[in-house]
Amino acid sequence: MPDKKTEPSPEKANLDALRLPGGQAAQTEILDKAAAGDIDALLLLDKHGFIMGHSESPEQFVARLHTLANKLDKMQRQLDKNGKFEIDDVTVYSRDRIPDKLFGEAKESTSSLFGFSIDWVPGFFIDPFFLFGGCAFTYYPDFFAMFIIRRSFRHSPKWFIYKRKELLAHELCHIARIGLESERFEETFAYQTATSSFRRLLGGVFLKPMDSYLLLGSAFLLLLGQFLRIYLFPALPIAPFWGIIALSILWLALRYMHLMNILKNARNNMALLWGDNAMKALFRSSDKEIRTWASFKGKAEAEAWLEKQGVRWKVISKLAGEK
Repeated sequence: MPDKKTEPSPEKANLDALRLPGGQAAQTEILDKAAAGDIDALLLLDKHGFIMGHSESPEQFVARLHTLANKLDKMQRQLDKNGKFEIDDVTVYSRDRIPDKLFGEAKESTSSLFGFSIDWVPGFFIDPFFLFGGCAFTYYPDFFAMFIIRRSFRHSPKWFIYKRKELLAHELCHIARIGLESERFEETFAYQTATSSFRRLLGGVFLKPMDSYLLLGSAFLLLLGQFLRIYLFPALPIAPFWGIIALSILWLALRYMHLMNILKNARNNMALLWGDNAMKALFRSSDKEIRTWASFKGKAEAEAWLEKQGVRWKVISKLAGEK
């Protein structure tokens, strides 16, 4: 999920861009209550895919949403006026807007798994490079986000190895968790929307591009070694090249097993308080918080930690405590 930098804007925008319930007055009231720390207002925003960042105060969180609304509103006005919208090196067209009904497919997955649904992110069909299914662009510090997926998905729910519903749900998870600045567990959560048990289990092995470069690089070295052995150095031992691949795979596997053990322990401790809703709380936790939850020795220790937390964890607790 590529990250970009943009400057925040202090302007107020049409809050309809956030697609909150009610008209401007009702939407303004929701945001004003949220800025004041009202749990119900923050919970409503959370369920709408606006999840507080791990270091945000309610006031900072709502200021971010005002800036986001401004960006979305400006984008829509450009689309209405020019038929296209440009940001950095990306150009999208109003005629290629992804219809809401397609986002509805993904909302089913994110709502049942993690307790949120997003319908405010603009998405567009494009023709990207070879074998590319799609992605979400995110821009800091306002967290403006935008989808692009292959034009093939306009009329088909599947293309090559990609499924439209799964692709959209995956990226929506990234967008919802953007304020948590997660690295270690981000892909693991997003891949829980996969229909394949294999992808759900192992989708989070690669945490960042460097991990895939490591594996591809070691495979390239093996190919190079074979080439040198065949054409230049017949006596060249090939075992060291296989060893590099083996070590790369071993490193990735051991790291992933370690992280999954942390995640499992954290979820088990959360389940002591929230049962089957533990995953919803886990999804809203930062990497550091997940490690903290994994370290708890029982329910009493978890409850004692929760009592010391601020409004953000009160929102998470209320969500996870819902039946």
